[in-house]
Amino acid sequence: MITLGPGSNERGEWYVIRVISGTEETVKESIMQRREAFGLEDAILDVFVPTHDSVSLRSGGTKVTRKKNIFPGYILVKMVVTNESWYIVRNTPNVTGFLGAGTIPVPVKGEELERLQGILTEKSEEYEIRFRPGDMVIVTKWPFEESEGKIIEVNEAKGLVKVNVNLLWRDTPVELDFASVKSQSR
Repeated sequence: MITLGPGSNERGEWYVIRVISGTEETVKESIMQRREAFGLEDAILDVFVPTHDSVSLRSGGTKVTRKKNIFPGYILVKMVVTNESWYIVRNTPNVTGFLGAGTIPVPVKGEELERLQGILTEKSEEYEIRFRPGDMVIVTKWPFEESEGKIIEVNEAKGLVKVNVNLLWRDTPVELDFASVKSQSR
C-alpha cells in the first residue's frame, strides 16, 4: 500500500515513469485513457514525453522532420499519488515502474524540471549532419543551382553550411541550408 507522499499537494507533482523503450507515446495515450475510464482526472493530471524535432535530409535534399525522444524509456506523469492513481499508472501496459526508492515514487525536484526544460529548449531542433568541412557538394537550389563547391563551415545548430562557390572565376562563400546542397557523386 502506498500513501500520499510527503510534499504532495492538490495540484500534484511530476514523477518519472520507466517504460519499455519505443512505447512512450502508446503508454501516454493508455494512461490518459485509463485516467478517464477510472474517473481519476483529479489525481492523474498530465503525461509528458520529452521529445525534440530531429531533421534529416533524404536523397534529393528533402527535409524530413520527426519527433525524437530525449530520454528513451522514460516519461513524466503529473499526479497526486494515492493508492488508486499509483496502481493505475503502475499497471498500465509497458510501464515497468516509477523512478524512486522501492515502491515509493519520488517526485522530480523543481531544479531538475527547470534543467529538463532547458534541455528541451536547447534541443528544439536537431539536424543529422552528413556534411563536413572540405566535402565537395553540388548546390540544388536557385540561384546557385548545379554549382559545385567546397564546404568551409558547418553550423549544426542552425542547419546551415558555408560553401565556396565559383562566381565570376572567384571563390565566393555562400551560406545555404542543409537541404540546398547534396554530396557530390564520385
